[in-house]
Amino acid sequence: MAVCQVTPIAECRGATLYAHNDCFLSFTNSPYYAHRHLSSVDLYPRRGVRTAFSPVRGKVLEARKLKLIDDYVIAIETENPGTCVKLLHAEPEVKVGDRVSPGDVIGRLVWSPFFDFWTDPHFHVEVRPVNDWLRAKGGYTLDPRKPLIGKLGGSYPVPRSFRVEKALSQYILLASDSPIPAFATPLTFTLDGISFVMEGGLPHYGHGALWTDSAQQQNRVLKVVRESFKIDFVHDGYFHFICSGEKIVVKGHEYRGIGLYLNDPHIKLIPKRPGEQTLKVGDEISREEILPFMTEYPE
Repeated sequence: MAVCQVTPIAECRGATLYAHNDCFLSFTNSPYYAHRHLSSVDLYPRRGVRTAFSPVRGKVLEARKLKLIDDYVIAIETENPGTCVKLLHAEPEVKVGDRVSPGDVIGRLVWSPFFDFWTDPHFHVEVRPVNDWLRAKGGYTLDPRKPLIGKLGGSYPVPRSFRVEKALSQYILLASDSPIPAFATPLTFTLDGISFVMEGGLPHYGHGALWTDSAQQQNRVLKVVRESFKIDFVHDGYFHFICSGEKIVVKGHEYRGIGLYLNDPHIKLIPKRPGEQTLKVGDEISREEILPFMTEYPE
């Protein structure tokens, strides 16, 4: 029986992936291969929560600890023959043969050796061939067009400054005074009348994404975004870009980068090393300080 409310976020090979309504998610905020090719999504429960839920309907194919590394894998065979969903970073509370539905509790999140010091607990999700579920490469391309991009319609507030809401050793959380729409991020803007949501780990992971519901105007959208971003590839309303390594300097102090997650109202400002930050709760930071890799700052 499902224990939480879920919403669809992507489709792939006849399977639909779901996320908890309150979780935040990222297709791009990671250094790993699958996140550079739209073939995985990371699902983050709200900070402080460690419950892992099933993002798909199916039967548990594998649930065990990985060899040679302190991490776990769960594989769920979908209702579409020949495909499965691989999940990493959750200690299983299910066993092989169990049937699960979206929202069912399947495990507890663990700290993984794959994480950086600023990484929040989450689980990594891929759709893969049922006979090739473990490799780092080989996942199918996800299609968030219908379930997710459709939620991004309308106009967005365009914050120009942010305040420190929480200052931790591993990161600082910045918030806007403007309300953030569901499944957006605090860094939203408009180019030539087209609204965009920015997502990713910038510039430290070297890439990110712009999301828009104006995919039907793709040629026009692509022309507009190429004036400000180095676009790598496009998948309907998802525009993947490469960014250079300009330094983020806030109040005279250098930071590693920022983290942006869909459905998270915060910007994560990441220090060079744990504890290396001088900001305090209530400090105000401009948009230009945290986006030095942009040559222009759209409205």
